[in-house]
Order: sequence, then structure tokens, then C-alpha cells
Amino acid sequence: MAKRVTLEVVLILVITVALSWLLLGLVSLVDSTDPLAAFVDGAPRMLFGVTAIALVLWSIMVIIGAIAHRNRRAGWRIATHLVSLFVAILINVLVFVVLAFANANEGGWGLLLAGIALGVGLVVGISGVVAVLLVELVILRPKRVLEPDVAAPNPAE
Repeated sequence: MAKRVTLEVVLILVITVALSWLLLGLVSLVDSTDPLAAFVDGAPRMLFGVTAIALVLWSIMVIIGAIAHRNRRAGWRIATHLVSLFVAILINVLVFVVLAFANANEGGWGLLLAGIALGVGLVVGISGVVAVLLVELVILRPKRVLEPDVAAPNPAE
């Protein structure tokens, strides 16, 4: 059971970061003249620079949720991971909004950064939803044991 929990957590987090990196790299292509710089410099800067709080919080919550719901059905695990994802993104955006209002008299760039955090948070949210559903419903879906059909006649009779 520990292998499944570890595999679940690692897959969810790696797929989320990879999808977010890809989507943010595509967004960075709009502003960049160098495609390599968009994926190697722009995407990780947005991903880890703006949503580091959300990624760390969600990683902790995914670990706790996977351990707590290891014996439950996939629906419970999916709901737990998705709720924790959106709570982590909300906390991340609220931190940037509070920082924006705390530094309001030093220029008006705080709310712009909070808006960027919201946009990148939406990308991470979409990637997280896809990753959780992919891992829980496709990659680690429970194997169903086929039961013999009771209505079928036994050929040995």
C-alpha cells in the first residue's frame, strides 16, 4: 500500500508540474523571440516564482490526503486532492493580494503581480485537475476482478 501512495503522490505532482511548465511555456512564447528561452527561462520563472507557495502547500496536502484516504474509493481521493489544490491556489493568491495592499503606496504594481499569480494559479489548477483525474482514473485505477457469470450453463454438465 505504501508503494501505491508514493506512486500516486509522485505521479500527481510530476504530471502537474510538467503540464504547467508546458502551458506556461506556450504562454511565454507570445512574448519571447527565442522559443528555447520561453520554455527554459520564462515558464519556470512564472511557475516556481509565482506559485511556489501553492505548490509547496499542495504537495503537503496531497501527501496527507493520499495517506488518509489510501483505503477509500477513488472518488474520495479525487475530491480531496482537488479541494486541496484549490485551497492552496487560493492561499497563494491571497498572499499576493495582501502583499499588494501592504505595499500600495510604493507604486501600483502589487495588484498586477496578484493578477499574474491568479493567472498562473489557474494554469496550475487546470494542470492539477488533469493530473489528478489521469492518475486516479487511468494510471492507478483499481483492477476489477471478473466474477464468473452465474446464469451461464456449465459446459461440464
